[in-house]
This record gives sequence, C-alpha cells and structure tokens, in this order.
Amino acid sequence: MGISVPAFPVQAVSDVVLRDGSTMRFRPPRLKDAAALLDFFRGLSDRSLYLRFHGHPTVDERLVAPMLEPDWTERGALVGMDGERIAALASYARLRNAGVAEVAFAVADELQGRGIAMRMLERLAALAGLVGIEEFLAEVMPDNGAMLRVFAEAGFQTSRTTESGTTEVRLRLASTETLVSRIDERDHVAVSASLKPFFSPDSVAVIGASPRARSIGGELFRNILRGDFVGAAYPVNRSGGSVAGVRAYESVAQIGEPVQQRRLQAVTRGEFGHGMLPCNWTQAVLAVGSFDTRRNDTVSPSSW
Repeated sequence: MGISVPAFPVQAVSDVVLRDGSTMRFRPPRLKDAAALLDFFRGLSDRSLYLRFHGHPTVDERLVAPMLEPDWTERGALVGMDGERIAALASYARLRNAGVAEVAFAVADELQGRGIAMRMLERLAALAGLVGIEEFLAEVMPDNGAMLRVFAEAGFQTSRTTESGTTEVRLRLASTETLVSRIDERDHVAVSASLKPFFSPDSVAVIGASPRARSIGGELFRNILRGDFVGAAYPVNRSGGSVAGVRAYESVAQIGEPVQQRRLQAVTRGEFGHGMLPCNWTQAVLAVGSFDTRRNDTVSPSSW
C-alpha cells in the first residue's frame, strides 16, 4: 500500500501555486483546528453550505470532529490555509467497498474561482491512492456547476449519473496520459501567472537604494529610472534621503501603496545597522511577489 500511515502528516503538507499565481498551503487538519474549522463553516454563505452538505446542518463540534486528525486509511482530509485561517476543506471517507471513497469539497466564498478545489482534488487523489483507494465518488447537486466542472476538467476517467435530484460522479484515480497532461497544463498556467509580477510589475521598491553616488543600490535604482520601466519606483534606505531626485522612504511600510516587487541590495551589515542585515552580502537579492506595504515590512531578513 505504499508508505506507512505515520509518514502521512509530512507527505500531506504541500504548498501549491493556484491559477492566479498565488500560493496556498494544504495540510491535514489537527485537533487544535476544531475552532478554526468551525469558523470556516460558519463563514460560508447559505448556498455554499447547502451545496457542501445538501442541506443546512447544525454547525457545531460534531460536524467537524470526523475531519480532524485523519487516519488516511478510512478518512483523509486537507485544509487550505489563507494565512492563518482555514479557507478550504477537502475530505474523503472510505466506503464499504474498500477501493472507493466518498469525497467532498468546500471553499470560502470570496476565494472560489481560483482553482483551489481542483488543486485539492489532485493532492487528495494522490494521497488516497497511497492507501489503496482506486476511485472517488462524489454526490453533487445538479446546480453546482462549478464543482461539476472541476470533476469534468480534472483529467480523471469519470462517469456521471443523475437520480433523485443528485448527480453521482465517479473518478478513477489511476494515472493516465490525460491526467498528467491536464496537471501539467494547470502547472504551466499557475507558474506563468506567478511570474507576471516579476516580468511586468506595476511598481518596484529598491531596498538599500543609497543616495551616495556610484553605490550599488543607488545605481540599481537609477538603472530602473533610465530603463523602459513605466511603473512607480520607490527608493528605500535608512536615512530616507532622496535618490536621483526621487523621494525615498525609510521602510517599505512608509510607501503606503501596494508594491509588486521589491529589490533588496545590501553591501554590509553596517549599511542598515547592527542585526538588520547579514554580514558579507555582496550581491543583490530579489524577492518577488505581491505584498501590501501598509503592513509593517522592514529592511530585515525576516521581511525578505
């Protein structure tokens, strides 16, 4: 059956790139996640809750208990983390036919449409296969078009029947050329989206852009001004001294606008003060990704 169950908690944790280029961590829900999982379900709209449970269940500890600390043999579950909060849940429960497990998904309303359920399906199927589960069965409301599209487009061999107001979807979990090709396509789209801020940023902050002539950070900033970059460029240095006539900031947080890229240039620890930067840095470091400069980002290794 592959790896032993005790090894699952490590294998089940993964960071995935979503369709829009953002990332999300998937991990098994723990006992200590009970309150957070309750908050997740309570935060779903009435429609999302109805589509997940085919009704409106009482959202209490009894609802979330079966999803905590999955043993992976009979039950498997992954939560998607949006920062510190739970924003998605995928789970399966093995049926009497040991090769089949019933699967279900839920995603926070404001995050739907970003490919989270698709990525969770990929990951959950891979983990289920390690314990001998060969097929997922999902009971879906016929008007849940989004979930039906996920199952249809995932790449698994599927069959679908509708009876008594419920659509039953079966997915064969065995790897096929179609499945591998679809996953590769989704990976390509996600990675391309994640690199867009790198190649086409709307704004750049150069951290360590010194006012001093011919300094590495300062020249890096001046090169941006001389080039074809049409977005906003912000120099950041300890003194707040302007660079090439452009107002500078003492920290990224002072800019007050979202910055898509920040370039970090440090020459020595002394440039920003003891403990702020590692010693012997002689090369530029580039940290890519959208972030909100209204948070208290500072020029320190933890903010890189």
